[in-house]
Amino acid sequence: IPVFYRLDPSHVRKQTGAFGKIFEETCKNQTEEVIIIQWRRALTDVANTLGYHSVNWGNEAAMVEEIANDVLDKLLLTSSKDSENFVGIEDHLAKLSVLLQLDAEEVRMVGLWGSSGIGKTTIARVLFQRLSR
Repeated sequence: IPVFYRLDPSHVRKQTGAFGKIFEETCKNQTEEVIIIQWRRALTDVANTLGYHSVNWGNEAAMVEEIANDVLDKLLLTSSKDSENFVGIEDHLAKLSVLLQLDAEEVRMVGLWGSSGIGKTTIARVLFQRLSR
């Protein structure tokens, strides 16, 4: 997710302005021209990708919150339906919810342990997905 903080995306795209000067300084230390060409292409691609431009936001906190929500959405792309066919998962989730005491104000931590392949990570993922939404 490109974030252009106090930076014009066109300066990244064309490697101009203050960004261009810093980029040129960086390139001086690189001896392989192929690498520089790849960097230029990557910067152009990033600048052409829809991202966040801080100039368009009056409130930086709102921008940060929006970016964080965007990242969270991308991390949680797995549909909640993906967990519907796991036999016995609801019992495990219910037990974990009791242990976590979700209504409590204090921080809670629960460890999952057991033999490999029994679904510890799956249970943790499903619980996280449900609590995140």
